[in-house]
Amino acid sequence: MSARKRQIVLSPEARIDVRDVLVFTQEQWGTAQMRAYNTRLYAAFTRLAQFPALGNPRSAFGVDIRSHRVGQHVIIYQATDTELLIVRILHVRRDLDAEFA
Repeated sequence: MSARKRQIVLSPEARIDVRDVLVFTQEQWGTAQMRAYNTRLYAAFTRLAQFPALGNPRSAFGVDIRSHRVGQHVIIYQATDTELLIVRILHVRRDLDAEFA
């Protein structure tokens, strides 16, 4: 049996998060590193769409919310049968509990 095909959807906040992460990465480490990190993030989105249980449950953040670390960032997401919603992408040093309080 093949894995379900889920559409990857980024919330408006997650779109801003991705942009901010990539701008910062480019400013600090250059275009090549920014492109590599972008590829790494989107590869993680694809993998999570295929295998949503890979992430850690974060029930305190909401119903069926999970998190998965990629590099120095944590992807906060929610999966349904048809969609992987990327809720936020936050640096590991951020207080995740405060972000979702």
